[in-house]
Amino acid sequence: MPSPTPDRRAGTEMATQETGRTAGTPLRLPDPPAALLKRRVGVATALKFFGPGAIIASLTIGSGESILASREGAVFGYTVLWAVVVGALAKGALVYASNRHITLTGEHPMTRLAKVLPGPRGWFPVLLALICLASFPGWASGVTVALGDYLESLGAGNATAYAVGALLFAALLSWVGGYTVLEKVQVAIAGLMVVLVLVAVFAAQPDWLGVLGGLVPSGFEYEPFVADKYPDIAETSVWVELAVFMGGLGGGMYDYIGYTGMLREKKWGMLGHREADAIGRELATLGRKDRIPLSAEPGDVANARAWSRAPLFDMLAAFLALGVIAAAFMINGAAILGDREQVPEGNDVLTHQSQFLSAVAPVFESFYVVAIVMVLFGTAYAVWEAYSWTMYESLSAVSEKVRARGQRGIRPYVYAWTGIGSLLMIASGASFVSLITPASILGGVFACGIYGAGLLWVDRVNLPAPYRMSAPLRAMVAVGSAFLTVCGVVAMLAYAEVIG
Repeated sequence: MPSPTPDRRAGTEMATQETGRTAGTPLRLPDPPAALLKRRVGVATALKFFGPGAIIASLTIGSGESILASREGAVFGYTVLWAVVVGALAKGALVYASNRHITLTGEHPMTRLAKVLPGPRGWFPVLLALICLASFPGWASGVTVALGDYLESLGAGNATAYAVGALLFAALLSWVGGYTVLEKVQVAIAGLMVVLVLVAVFAAQPDWLGVLGGLVPSGFEYEPFVADKYPDIAETSVWVELAVFMGGLGGGMYDYIGYTGMLREKKWGMLGHREADAIGRELATLGRKDRIPLSAEPGDVANARAWSRAPLFDMLAAFLALGVIAAAFMINGAAILGDREQVPEGNDVLTHQSQFLSAVAPVFESFYVVAIVMVLFGTAYAVWEAYSWTMYESLSAVSEKVRARGQRGIRPYVYAWTGIGSLLMIASGASFVSLITPASILGGVFACGIYGAGLLWVDRVNLPAPYRMSAPLRAMVAVGSAFLTVCGVVAMLAYAEVIG
């Protein structure tokens, strides 16, 4: 490890004195729970660590799965089922690598990325912050517009009024924290809807050979009826269409940066150290190529491996659920909507999916109305707090003032930006897909790809060898990062009509 400069050495000594340790003493993680030390862990034990991942899952069921996955199944048939598997693996590996880093070090990867990458200090977190800021209004407005359009289709009133009302009411509830009881009801209703959609897969009797074939990546194009009945979709590049779905699947960087930050409340690993704040200040004194001084003692390394299972279990539960749900919606989209030549599009992105539940029993078609309204409103509610955490973690990596203010201190600015931007986008009269397309491509695909590359750099440069990612995880992050980056670039070029 390079020797620290005199100024940095002084900073290190001061920070270590604050922790009650002498300078140069390796950092040791607290002892992990006994459940994480077991060689074999059952499903029930693993689910005890399913927490922050549930927030990400609930954020995307209403849009990424119920709308976008159904749409892809309708317009492409079974041929893009592989995108569910690839997307879930790529994003799941990315999320785990990010959450693993903060668990083992107590430091958000964005803080380390502000220092270690070549170029001007802090350029990478600032870039991601700008991408996220640009994405917030698109997704917040898109979700509420979809909800408003659906309510108007039921004859309940004006779509724009509902969209504005849902946006502002969700923001208010998030601000005052008055969603606790409603959240429990929403989780129960959403869970029942998901179960019914899974049952509907078998009730619809899809072409199972087609389903299996769709799991193998191959060429894909729109179903023949799309050009005749939906010419606007047919004119859209298939790469743009697919990238929008990939961006919605499981969320994007506008969610994940905040997701990693939310682990502070779980106090896993170094986050639960009794002197976590002081250790964070100590790590802030490290130079670009300095190793994080984690203990290399066998017992401490074993503790780190045990702690790394907590974010692993959380990620596996979240992305396994998301993958299964997305696949179910896509299969139903192909078997039911595609067969009837119906596509969720324009101002009608939620109506057709009620047929998924009626395939189980007609009575559930009425239940769908309640379920989808609750799911969409739950998404509209969750984005406000998630976006606040994302912006805090991005900007606190480069600004001492933001760190001093804390997440609560910058919340008003994030709410104002998201709210005003969303209201303007709702007023534009744009459809759900039009509103989310730029945000989904840029923040949900491209930004994920480059963030994964940054995680690989930090892992290699700053973590001691015993604490680095395993070879399989590094390979998954590397391949997933490359795929998402290339997919994002191709989709952006196609969206800008630079390529066909």
